[in-house]
Amino acid sequence: MQYVTPDLCDAYPELVQVVEPMFSNFGGHDSFGGEIVTIKCFEDNSLVKDQVDLDGKGKVLVVDGGGSLRRALLGDMLAEKAAKNGWEGLVVSGCIRAVDVIAHTALGVQALARHPLK
Repeated sequence: MQYVTPDLCDAYPELVQVVEPMFSNFGGHDSFGGEIVTIKCFEDNSLVKDQVDLDGKGKVLVVDGGGSLRRALLGDMLAEKAAKNGWEGLVVSGCIRAVDVIAHTALGVQALARHPLK
């Protein structure tokens, strides 16, 4: 059985929490889901690198980057590593770079914006 988010929102309005529409899709997969793994970092992607090096099968990495628009927390090399290690996707409260390459990566990626600086 397959569920879609609007149906879950209708069926369980008291249980489903939805993020305000502030993220844009940058990944090769438009939709994704899984067990949530969270990290918090600010303008330093070393924790992102550590996480995508791990087995991510069936998981989504949520990166609390403090909403910074001054540095990218994900680029093409880390996105490709995440896809290779089975991550379903990443949600980044911050910026990403190399979006043209990430768009062709077998990974869901949502972020606030693009920024060229790592």
